[in-house]
Amino acid sequence: MNRREILTGAGGLALASCAQMPAITADHFAGAKLMADVDAYVGFGTHRTGSAGDLATSDWFATYWRGLGYAVEQTDVTCPNADTHVAKLRIGDQAFDGFAQPPITFTAEGGLSAPVIAWNAAIPAAVSGKIAVVYIERLPGQPSPSAAYRDAFQKCAAAGALGVIAVVSGPTGEVVAINTPVKMTLGIPVLQVGEKERKRFEAAMYGAQTAKLIIEGPGGTRTGKTTIARSGDAGPWVIISTPQSGWFTCGGERGPGIAMSRALSGWAKTTRYPVRWLFVATSGHEWVDFGAELFHQTQAPGAANTALWFHLGASFGARAYEETPTGLVAQATPNLVRTLMATPDFAHLCEEAFAGQPIIDKPLPAGRANALGEYRLVLEEGYTPSAGFWGGNAHFHTPIDSAASTSPEIMEPIARAIARVIGKRLDRL
Repeated sequence: MNRREILTGAGGLALASCAQMPAITADHFAGAKLMADVDAYVGFGTHRTGSAGDLATSDWFATYWRGLGYAVEQTDVTCPNADTHVAKLRIGDQAFDGFAQPPITFTAEGGLSAPVIAWNAAIPAAVSGKIAVVYIERLPGQPSPSAAYRDAFQKCAAAGALGVIAVVSGPTGEVVAINTPVKMTLGIPVLQVGEKERKRFEAAMYGAQTAKLIIEGPGGTRTGKTTIARSGDAGPWVIISTPQSGWFTCGGERGPGIAMSRALSGWAKTTRYPVRWLFVATSGHEWVDFGAELFHQTQAPGAANTALWFHLGASFGARAYEETPTGLVAQATPNLVRTLMATPDFAHLCEEAFAGQPIIDKPLPAGRANALGEYRLVLEEGYTPSAGFWGGNAHFHTPIDSAASTSPEIMEPIARAIARVIGKRLDRL
């Protein structure tokens, strides 16, 4: 089905009013149920596109949606393979394991040995023929400055660096993977080490003249699956989207959206609105929304045939963490590095539904220029009314983003509010 087709039988948007929204039962939106789904999702392992964990997630969605009575379709999403066999660094007698930042360039057999030098944007030529060391300060309470790191990597490559070691600043001290355009090339190997290793790394760096960088892996491409569930014979479409793939286990980043998508698909089957439902879980997300772009190009219903689109993006249901001198302390409250954006014809209903929930109770006015994540594509294609979440939590894009990055108590009121706002909007049809 092509999104630009004129879908027959759509029935238009001028439909008779329907019955009030059925009661939202604990069966669908109870926190314990949502949490069980996050636990299951994290349990599949790393969710990089085409990994065993990503493919298991696709099959999990497909089985669940078929069981609810949806027609299920899966489409391929082929991206670079971001796994490695070896990603490490040796300076003097010190060894560091790290993360090979895509786009991955592998070192020659035996590794890359070269002098190391700190990157200084004022004298870029100094890194020519050397391994550049990039460290960028992070403001307290802020996420890792990923965009600044990406810019530095590109400038190092342009200046003739042979490779890059990125000591990545972030709230956890772990490596922080950076989303990468699927067609991007860099030409030099980049190895991340976490900020928790900074003191040991700098001591080793200033005690040795050279470093050996080794990045080895299978290379090539790998194919994930975007899963689409459809239900209904007539009426405009209601689309609920969520990304499913990511660099690591993605408990707080992806887990709440995954769990709420499943809950909403069960709830939707209890309603009697004169609409057709479409749920989609996209792979290829960490390659800068590549899977979502493919869905928009070939399978999404056109905006004129869509009554509502709600996007469940990153970290909107994650846990807050307090930064202290001894490390992060988990809080029982929601993460505040989150955004809800809504089109003008939907914003008031969102304000009512999310009243009392910090940050998301005041949706940003929809604007293509400042929309992030996959919701950007929804606005670019002119879907209205629509709303979308995105954000970042303290464990965002790190290996320790587990199911503990969220909680039943945080997710349940959000899930109920999403169903409430969708129901109120559809009551107007």
